[in-house]
Amino acid sequence: MVCLVCGSPEVVERLDVGSHPVSSFFLKEANAPERNFRLALGQCENCATIQIMKPVPHDALVPPYDWLFAREPEEHLDGVVDQIVALPGVTTDSVIGALTSKDDTTIDRFTRKGFKHSWRVTLDGDLGVKNPAANIETVQKLTTPERMSAIAARRGAADVLIVRHIMEHAEDLHAFIHGIAALVKPGGIIMVEVPDCTTSLRLNDYCMVWEEHSLFLTPETFAPLLTIGGFEPIRTDIYPLPFENSLVQLARKTGGPGPVRITEAARAQTGWLARYADAYEPARKELRARLERVRAEKGPIALFGAGHLACAFANFMGVTDLIDFVADDTPQKQNKFLPGARLPILPSAALAERKIALCLLALSINNENAVIGRNEAFTRTGGTFRSIFRASPRSVFAGEI
Repeated sequence: MVCLVCGSPEVVERLDVGSHPVSSFFLKEANAPERNFRLALGQCENCATIQIMKPVPHDALVPPYDWLFAREPEEHLDGVVDQIVALPGVTTDSVIGALTSKDDTTIDRFTRKGFKHSWRVTLDGDLGVKNPAANIETVQKLTTPERMSAIAARRGAADVLIVRHIMEHAEDLHAFIHGIAALVKPGGIIMVEVPDCTTSLRLNDYCMVWEEHSLFLTPETFAPLLTIGGFEPIRTDIYPLPFENSLVQLARKTGGPGPVRITEAARAQTGWLARYADAYEPARKELRARLERVRAEKGPIALFGAGHLACAFANFMGVTDLIDFVADDTPQKQNKFLPGARLPILPSAALAERKIALCLLALSINNENAVIGRNEAFTRTGGTFRSIFRASPRSVFAGEI
């Protein structure tokens, strides 16, 4: 395939986790039909960017439900806004623009600092999308230079543009970056945030693979991307988090579109995906042996958290048959089934009621303590919580269970 970043034909496939359904398509019946997509990752031999070999079409990612939402980390945003406010040319009269609803809380921070002019691209008003379930997958597809230039003409080009957790979803990266560049005034500032895959790659955590992401970035492969849109990087910061760090780049629009400036630091990561892929089958075998031993010696196993991470763990790691159900207290998910795995989704009270021996946490590592605290009935009866993530101190891959 042709590299999404540099256009090189030297993208080498390294990891194939199989064909799976979209993880937001919760089933109403256990035997309901599903549409599967092959999920394979490759790495470019020229720029070293890790990417999906064939992006899942955006229209196949629009969920059938309008109640799904994603929470992104926000602890660092006060500091990021302070950095932007301190940049030359940024004043309270500056126009603050934003691309998606994920940027609303950043806009709020500017408003509290006295910034009077702000706007955000809307799916219905600006992009003409009426489906209430459409979200990031649709915005990335419609972020093109033509559409965004029209929006900038209508709303007023931004002095500062906020773009959080969407670039990694882009099917056509160049069209997307040229699109967001069209929203920014010459000399203006852009803030782009993406997840950092470094921890997953180093720890061999395969929940990193997600059908909604086309790019799997590290600080080194992320840093040069905005040069495609004529931006000059100001700074790139890493904000540490337990599972995957956040990467934030501030850049200034100094020119027009051009080729990506590949760095030696990025090229030095060629081979990372091959090493990660080589550890995939051994990790699956190790996990299966551990869970088989738990079932035989202690009792049944459940997952906690019916999201895309639970789907990745159960489906990619080949352990669906060893898990009884998924615990999740989201009302809309009750009596549905996890995509691919077809495991029933039950309230967390079922952990104690069904005498589960081991519950595997498939949610943010930051939330593990809170979930355990809310499920004392389970732990009082001898149930054990472990995490699906190697980065967690409770990892199912480490120590005795």
